[in-house]
Amino acid sequence: MSVNNVKKPSITSTTLNFVKENVLNITELTRTNKLSEILNKYAGEETSEVFIIQNNKNREAVGVLVDLEHYQRLLRIQEAVEQSVDETMYQIAVERINEKADTPLTDVIENADFELNSLLKFLPDVELDED
Repeated sequence: MSVNNVKKPSITSTTLNFVKENVLNITELTRTNKLSEILNKYAGEETSEVFIIQNNKNREAVGVLVDLEHYQRLLRIQEAVEQSVDETMYQIAVERINEKADTPLTDVIENADFELNSLLKFLPDVELDED
């Protein structure tokens, strides 16, 4: 797909307002009391308000300033999702433990979304349980 065929999302007044209010450069934070104002917004109740901080000289140096309680809640959600996925995969493995694995490895590799060479590249990193 060429770049010309990619549909760009339209900019709304809400998006523009977010950029205007919540995307800050490092100079703005260091030369004003903006950082203190932001931290005061985070005092008391949890808020989902985020600020994007970027370096004027290095556009790749970007971070997000977020309320600590909100971030902790997001981490707990992430951990719950990961635990749920792990438990689901374990349950599927338990249900299939006595099933015969009769699909040839070549069929698995051909139908999978990976290349054999990339799989073999990581093989030395696999830790085997030695009893």
